[in-house]
Amino acid sequence: MEPRLHRRQFILGPEPFLAGEGWISEQIGPSLHLSRCPELPVASVTDERGVTWRLLGLALQSDPDAPEPLEQLAGNEQSALLDTYGSWSGRWILISDSEIHLDAGGLIGCFYRTIQHGSTTELWASSSPVLIVAIPGRERIRRVGPKLHVGKGMDWFPLPRSGFAGVNKLLPTQVLSLAPMADRRVLPRPPLVDEQKPTTYDEALDTLQRSLVTSLSRLRESGEAIWLPLTAGLDSRLILAAARQADLSLRTFTQHYPLMESADSHFPPLLARELGYEHRQLRPGRFSRSRRALFDAHTAGQCVDGDRRFFAHGQWEMIPAPALILRGGVFELGRCYFHRKFPEPAARDLVELIATRFHFGEFHPTSTVHLAGIAEWVEWTARTSQPGLDWRDRLYLEQRIAGWVSSIEQALDLTSYTRAYIANCHAYMTTVLTLPEAARRTSQHHIDLIGRMAPQLLRFPFNPADGRLALSRRLRDEWYELAARPRKRRYAAYVAQRGAGRARQALARLR
Repeated sequence: MEPRLHRRQFILGPEPFLAGEGWISEQIGPSLHLSRCPELPVASVTDERGVTWRLLGLALQSDPDAPEPLEQLAGNEQSALLDTYGSWSGRWILISDSEIHLDAGGLIGCFYRTIQHGSTTELWASSSPVLIVAIPGRERIRRVGPKLHVGKGMDWFPLPRSGFAGVNKLLPTQVLSLAPMADRRVLPRPPLVDEQKPTTYDEALDTLQRSLVTSLSRLRESGEAIWLPLTAGLDSRLILAAARQADLSLRTFTQHYPLMESADSHFPPLLARELGYEHRQLRPGRFSRSRRALFDAHTAGQCVDGDRRFFAHGQWEMIPAPALILRGGVFELGRCYFHRKFPEPAARDLVELIATRFHFGEFHPTSTVHLAGIAEWVEWTARTSQPGLDWRDRLYLEQRIAGWVSSIEQALDLTSYTRAYIANCHAYMTTVLTLPEAARRTSQHHIDLIGRMAPQLLRFPFNPADGRLALSRRLRDEWYELAARPRKRRYAAYVAQRGAGRARQALARLR
């Protein structure tokens, strides 16, 4: 089936909004209609309090002793749902007539805005940044965010801002209230579950292994062919090991691109063969300008990741549909991703620190969206502090995952595949954050988990250095650097400063 605009998207508001051919709309409350693409999976259930919930997307139960998500939700008697869905992984969003709840990382994003329509204040919410700004009969919202450049500065719009005036994006530590006269539009939700902390390192590994293997085991009932994108890195290899432990039938693939690391081409077939899995190399097809334009139109330019290239070259359609793709994101939360970028655990001025580290002055000098978004996020974290959650890990969760990764996932809704994240789970995140920081920084827990489930995979190195293409990559990066800087004089000053620094280093060595 050919990709089409607004695929797998939804929009919620006071009236139906049928954004595409075959779209479905149902009234779920007084003056509240849920409109959606028919390819977006949805199931409904009524809990013990009489509240009817719509579960959109794919939720997997990671607790082997708990019932399936819909059955678990049906038995819910509490107003706070975290204890109910805290063990769910996957990629999903939960909607009732009064609230919207995100999955652990907010991977189905939720944009929302209020509109004064006559004498009525309307609330609209959508997974699509395009639909939320172009509601029929309402004022079209203007874009206020700058053009994003891959890998330069903060290449997403920092939540809760969206890049559009008057439109916010829900954080994974927030619940959106749909009540017409709500005093507060967003309510706080803890990012971690309240459970007993593992007493030993091995006990924590037991819990993590059980979570991953259980989530994967649930996929055996899906009936879809399962595919895993495989690299020479840690995350995809951990999923591969857990799949073998779960006795899950799958195939692996690697999408090629110019100047990719040779290890990412060489090792995946060997890793797959080691465990008896098939592997495919997906090389670029002919570039399609129209496909790239569709990608940008669907995402409102909010995704500039490498998948934009894969989509334009047809590398996603090379996998036979229907299929379910296992995704490796979210794991970096447990590997101290931002600890390396922000070595100090405490900071006097977080806004300034983040703006400096992400080079706002160089890449986003006129972007009020970036500065205001981070300032609002810092204010929200101060009001909703979470014991046991380092601010750098929260930055990764609420910005890198809910901002950057979710924009990629919304883009890939253009494809015909279901996608699942087995680490996108409150309980998994809670457990991994109890591990010693020394183990997390070196990814030792990942290595140990692979060693438990498929030790033969440790015979192959992780991401070995590749010096053959260093010059070509350097030239490419320099071009991206120049293109991303709104003020080209800054680039010239940057190059001159860097050259002077290297000259000083050379002179120091000679002395």
